[in-house]
Order: sequence, then C-alpha cells, then structure tokens
Amino acid sequence: MLVLALLWGLSIPITKLALGSLPPLGLTALRFAIAAPLLLVFTVGQRGLPLAALPAVVGLGLLGLGIGNVSQVFGIASTSASVGTVISATIPVFIVVLAAVRLKQPVSALQLLGLAAAFAGIALVAFEQGEGQILGQTTWMGVGLMLLSAIAIALYYVWSVELTIRFGTIPVIAWSTLAGFFVLVPWAY
Repeated sequence: MLVLALLWGLSIPITKLALGSLPPLGLTALRFAIAAPLLLVFTVGQRGLPLAALPAVVGLGLLGLGIGNVSQVFGIASTSASVGTVISATIPVFIVVLAAVRLKQPVSALQLLGLAAAFAGIALVAFEQGEGQILGQTTWMGVGLMLLSAIAIALYYVWSVELTIRFGTIPVIAWSTLAGFFVLVPWAY
C-alpha cells in the first residue's frame, strides 16, 4: 500500500516533468499504449466480455481516458505540480460522494465532516491567502481541468464497480483502457 501511495503521489510531478519534452496528448497516448497491452495480457484465461457489454465498457474508457486523463494532463500543464497533486487528491473525496449517490452507499456524519475538512484543506493549499490568487504557475483553467479530471476519474471508478460486478474486473479495466486509447490516438497524432 505504501508503494501504491508513493506511485500515486508521484504521478503528477512526473507527468509535469514529462510534459517538458512531450505534448499532452502524446504523453497520454504513450502511457496507455504501454498500459493497454499489459492489461490485455491479464485477460488471458479470464471469461470473455459479452458483446452487449461493449457500449458500456467503451463509454467507461471514454470517460476515464478521454475526459479524465486528457483533462488531467492539460490541467497539469497549467498548474504547479503541488497544486495539481493536491487537486488530484480530491478523487477519493468525489468517489465517496458519487458512491453514496449512485451505489446508495451510506455516508455517516463523521465521514461528511471528513469530506468537508478535505475540501477545506485542498482550498487552503491551492490558493494563496489574502489576495485569492492561485499559486505560481497555476491558472484558473488548470484548476478547472484538474477538477474536471478528478470528477471524471471518480465517476470512472464508481461506474466501473457496477460493470466489474457483472463482467469481471480484469476484462472491464483492460477493454475500457484499450477503447479509450483507440479514441485518443487520432487526437494525439
């Protein structure tokens, strides 16, 4: 879990560095050109994905890759690495809210207090005190794109729960990643 947290936390600063030599859509396409085939290897021996599931799985890929990751990479290009990382940390907060709405998962008063504290902390870190200016190299567009990314990725995770229950985790994730990649390729080119 520590390695996972470290990798997750470093993804925004590493993406920020990579954007120095690769365009945003090219970088996103490259990431998923590597990930999609690796994920497909794990589908070997798994139950197949029924044709009836393809529209939902493709939609999931469009949401997660097309909206979530593309808005994230453009948001990172327009924010400082620290602000981008902090805004990206809202993904679990949005997951809790969306899971409560979509999956009818209960949220206690203490959890609601925690959500409010998380958003307040994010706002304190993302904005300078006094003049209300965004820190350093961060623009309002970058903040908006990072928030769009966080919401889209949270929606991806919540929607994927329903699909993975019906069709299996590995096939849904692998095929949605591949679908999102194929949609991204022409834009990256």
